[in-house]
Amino acid sequence: MHDHDELERVRELLPARHRARWSLFTDWCIGVGVTPMPADRETLIEFVRANPAAVSTQRERLAAVRAAHMHAQVPVPAKADVGAVRGGGGREWLSSEAAQVVAALPSAGWPSGLFGRRDALLLVLSKAAGLSYGQIERLQRSQVRVVNSTLQVQVGQVWVEVTATDDPRSCPAAVFLRWARLLAYVDRWPATAALAAALAKAEPITAASRESYAPLPQVIQDGPLLVPIDRWGGLGMGRWRHKARARWGLSATAIGEIVAAHLAGNGGRHVGSGWDGLPRVVEPEVPDSPLVSPLSDVDPSVGWQARARAQAQLADVRDTLNDVEREAEALAAKIAAILGDDNA
Repeated sequence: MHDHDELERVRELLPARHRARWSLFTDWCIGVGVTPMPADRETLIEFVRANPAAVSTQRERLAAVRAAHMHAQVPVPAKADVGAVRGGGGREWLSSEAAQVVAALPSAGWPSGLFGRRDALLLVLSKAAGLSYGQIERLQRSQVRVVNSTLQVQVGQVWVEVTATDDPRSCPAAVFLRWARLLAYVDRWPATAALAAALAKAEPITAASRESYAPLPQVIQDGPLLVPIDRWGGLGMGRWRHKARARWGLSATAIGEIVAAHLAGNGGRHVGSGWDGLPRVVEPEVPDSPLVSPLSDVDPSVGWQARARAQAQLADVRDTLNDVEREAEALAAKIAAILGDDNA
């Protein structure tokens, strides 16, 4: 039923507390091209997943939908469990274009395995779990888990479930676990060199690989699940952000660009330890240095005098750096105050 007048008539029959929730449901249905009434259980599940809110709010929304169906004297849809909404996964995900892209991304090597593991999870969360880029940006490590090989993602008070598949390269739970184990490794050995060595020795995941669904180590400190990666392979934790957004991860804009690039076949190719994300520049040839006199021909007093001059020139460097640091802190405080006023 898409007749606007009929939907509005049903709305007027509802108690006042249900009207806004019923309008939200009908607007969403029309927007995505599904029938608001009679609605089936799958439509209710998709509605809850697409409109995150507290469990109590979701229950009130579903109650409004059922009340509207009763007033219209049409079959009432079966109740949907708002505590664990089922997302994608299974055969539907396995046959999707996004799953094929995920299966082709590297999971080993440096830094290709680092970017491959993160970008694979971005695709899983956006295309299999159905999260928006903004929701992925704010997602914390504690809000994603694997239970009985099923990936569960907390969105508000709702847990979105994504079923496992047989292909370990693109299985949603396996993709998450590979990234989560990498973060757990960095928790214990934060040096980029250690991570590079571990990924360089890692075995690539193939269709014949056996994925372990063993429990993850306890998270030492919660934080963003998906983070920026700098040109040296360092995991950025948002330290440059304003404190109100310090716990946010990779920006929604960047997530959208990465996902779109991979689906268009233009994903980054991070090959070799020298990758820095910048175009290669051909260095001009440097002529040979002129010959210098042997060390035995150099007067030692010349070196001593040069060192003395350098010490004199650098004597006040520490004070200068302290002044710069104080000015920077003062400027940062002013910026934070301005941002705080804007957000008020």
